[in-house]
Amino acid sequence: MNFIERKEEALKKKIIPETKCADFEAFWQKAIADMRQVPLSFTKEKIDTPYDKTFTTYKIFYNTHDNTKVAAYFSCPNNAQGPLPCVAHFHGGSMQKEIQPGILATGVCCFSIDVRSQGGETVDKADYSTDFNSGLMTLGVLDKNEFYMKNIYLDAIRAIDLIATLPEVDPQRIVTYGGSQGGALSIVASALSGKSIKCFTNETSYCCIHRRVELGTRIFRSTYDFLKAYPHHTDAVMETVSYFDVNNIVSLLKVPTYFCLGFADDVCLPEFVYSAYTHATCEKELMMIPFTPHTTPKA
Repeated sequence: MNFIERKEEALKKKIIPETKCADFEAFWQKAIADMRQVPLSFTKEKIDTPYDKTFTTYKIFYNTHDNTKVAAYFSCPNNAQGPLPCVAHFHGGSMQKEIQPGILATGVCCFSIDVRSQGGETVDKADYSTDFNSGLMTLGVLDKNEFYMKNIYLDAIRAIDLIATLPEVDPQRIVTYGGSQGGALSIVASALSGKSIKCFTNETSYCCIHRRVELGTRIFRSTYDFLKAYPHHTDAVMETVSYFDVNNIVSLLKVPTYFCLGFADDVCLPEFVYSAYTHATCEKELMMIPFTPHTTPKA
């Protein structure tokens, strides 16, 4: 048994169970149906980039389920013959939308959004009844219907809906891709949109969220501090986050999905990502890299 095989055998003993509530699937079916009751609209404006000789890029603002306008870049190769496949790219936490030359060089289109309130151009217009020290993961955390994560997940699903309408894109060849937070959004968009054919996820965040809250790692430090100050809200918070836990959502994946974890990742711990991989019942593959810390890999 080699090094990676020994590490995987150890991970098999640390699989974290799902934490789904009884209405988990019904919650998501209603949330998506309600969003799709809002007519899709967007603006699309060509912008100048250093890559203009090779591909054309547009800045897009699209509406979602609330008053927020999500900002995105959409790029497609010049002189394309017919509709092309498209990669929906989702960035890591507190990063921004990106033009992806590596993806575009393969002859496909690429669509990349700014996740709301993370430093890009997407300004969150949602109303939250709960906030705590400006932490994103305490926004609406006492109510699954207004929690921040519900909004960013619906924004990602809406992005796939929009991509499927673009004349440059073959709607039968949409793929999702991302690392860390982007890896979670890639899974969410593929699992819940019903419009992608493959999913790629690296060092996937938002797996086993209740454990992330207990540990207070990175973006969930504010949730940890919230519960430290208001421990009587613990059960309500843990129930809310269960609806957005990738460890639960992966069971809804129907398309081939490619996972990647790093054994040295101290944010999205290997046992968290491995648990999500284990709970996925779709066609799947897993790459395990021995000494990789938490990163957000480029294409």
